[in-house]
Amino acid sequence: MDATRMGFGAKTLPHLGNLTRLPLKTKLSLLPLNLLPKYMTLSLRSTKQNLCVKASTESNGDVESSRPLPHFSPDLWGDQIFSVPTENSEFDALATEIESFMKPKVRNMLISSRNTDKERIVLIHSLVCLGISHYYEKEIVEILDHAFRKLDRLIADEDNLETIAIMFEVFRLYGHQISFDVFDRFKGVDAKFKEHLVRDVKGMLQLYEAAHLSTPSEDIMDEALSFTRYHLESLAGQEGIAPHISRHIQNALYKPRFLKIETVAVREYISFYEKEGHDKTLLKFAKLNINFCQLHYVRELKSLTKWWKDMDLASKLPYTRDRLFLTFVGCIGMFPEPQYSLGRIIATKISQVMIVMDDTCDAYGTFSEVKSLIDSLQRWDLGAIDELPSCLRIVIRTVVETLEDIGREMKSRGRSSSMQYTIEEVKRLGRANITLSKWARAGHVPTFDDYIEVGIVSGGISCYSMYSFMAMEDCDEDQTNEWFKSKPKMLRALEVIFRLENDIASFEYEMSRGEVVNGVNCYIKQHGVTKELAVHEMKKMIRDNVKIVMEEFLTMKGVQRPILVRGLNTARLIKIYYDEGDGYTNTHAKIKDLYTSLLFHPLLL
Repeated sequence: MDATRMGFGAKTLPHLGNLTRLPLKTKLSLLPLNLLPKYMTLSLRSTKQNLCVKASTESNGDVESSRPLPHFSPDLWGDQIFSVPTENSEFDALATEIESFMKPKVRNMLISSRNTDKERIVLIHSLVCLGISHYYEKEIVEILDHAFRKLDRLIADEDNLETIAIMFEVFRLYGHQISFDVFDRFKGVDAKFKEHLVRDVKGMLQLYEAAHLSTPSEDIMDEALSFTRYHLESLAGQEGIAPHISRHIQNALYKPRFLKIETVAVREYISFYEKEGHDKTLLKFAKLNINFCQLHYVRELKSLTKWWKDMDLASKLPYTRDRLFLTFVGCIGMFPEPQYSLGRIIATKISQVMIVMDDTCDAYGTFSEVKSLIDSLQRWDLGAIDELPSCLRIVIRTVVETLEDIGREMKSRGRSSSMQYTIEEVKRLGRANITLSKWARAGHVPTFDDYIEVGIVSGGISCYSMYSFMAMEDCDEDQTNEWFKSKPKMLRALEVIFRLENDIASFEYEMSRGEVVNGVNCYIKQHGVTKELAVHEMKKMIRDNVKIVMEEFLTMKGVQRPILVRGLNTARLIKIYYDEGDGYTNTHAKIKDLYTSLLFHPLLL
């Protein structure tokens, strides 16, 4: 396939030389609602309000009549994206101003001999919060490596809570295992945080943010989180608190910076920073970067929209979700930096075809059809698909041809081995879908323990990670593949986070459609508890696994920092889809407004 049509070539993207929709498990029952009374039994334990539903297996004659009729909301933008201007002159002007003026000026601020180590760390924190730290990765790593070697001297006499919390956050975000003991100076003889700290609003807020960067062995950080959250909730509405600070607190309490995708966090912070005693150069650079990235994103989305329309899968396979826009925004969460256009394009394309396969297995196919589809996928041979129904031939051809087109493009760039790992992950994802389809068709509710081992694979996070890593041309491919092959705890933790977040968010919807194979329902069955208790325990598992991701980020050696950052970004983008139900399958106005502002509302300079 022509590179320009694929979205890789310079003609389409002249700046190239970077839940995304993650494959969801099951969004629709294999039985339509009008058949549920006949084919279902609902078991309710009156004392515990359990919800364990069983659907009987359909007869062969019911295949077509029992296919569900999806009612997915339409794609958020569609053809409207083509009307958004992306003038080359504006793009070039922003690139020139950033490269020729802003980057050198801020670099001089960063490396100036007039600044102390502590002042440099505070500046680095501003660069991170404003979304421009990626321009200075080399300089920042060198500064922090040097400063961390003399950490004890650096913090010996520091008694400002905000400064210590900033240093803690910055060191951890760059892989240094600074101990939470640095906060002992703010505790009393009872080992509890001193109450006078409540008067230090910014210090409390920064401690709250830092406490989210905890690892499994640091329960004391949970204490800091409880302490700061309790007091910040009361501070947010107090008279005498500046409106912009109150708003900043509310944003943090809704979701901390560490769990927001960068583009959202940066725009919120810019709004706060602008009303503070800010540095005009940093503020201007941050706004220029937002606008520059937006032009990147819109250009890429236009190219991807044309590719998606040319495939015409929305009309060929009307049971699938048309979610290109949401998928692409997720890939921005994974790759916010402007240099990763290739990563955003590849991740969006493969994620889109994975949605098609996912919906075919979950929402459309009978078990025999799903098995035939996945058997063909395992062979990876388009010459052996003639016996499949026409819609399944479309699916398998779409998956294979899309990945092979991307594989040829990557081979031309000297990165070929990652594609084979990606294909193996796609096959593994397919095998998990067979198991889920078998359970669903039989109306079987497995134990939570059995379910989670299959469910974390079907979530597709491992697959998504592999094809995201493939596009990172600034990272050593062999080293990354070896790390991936080792089955790192970080990836396992991310798989669990996604699976549980998705199942909690989609539980009510799935149960209403007779879909019984859901983590919440499986937990209820295994442990004989209420839905509320099941959700509570699963949320605790999510928090525990977020801590594992952080621990791996701090301790993992033998893999480059940009790869590990994708792990943090994956945890963040999972959250954006499931804040208020399943915002990917059932999109709503809040999601549309948020994503529209990210891509189409530039900041005034």
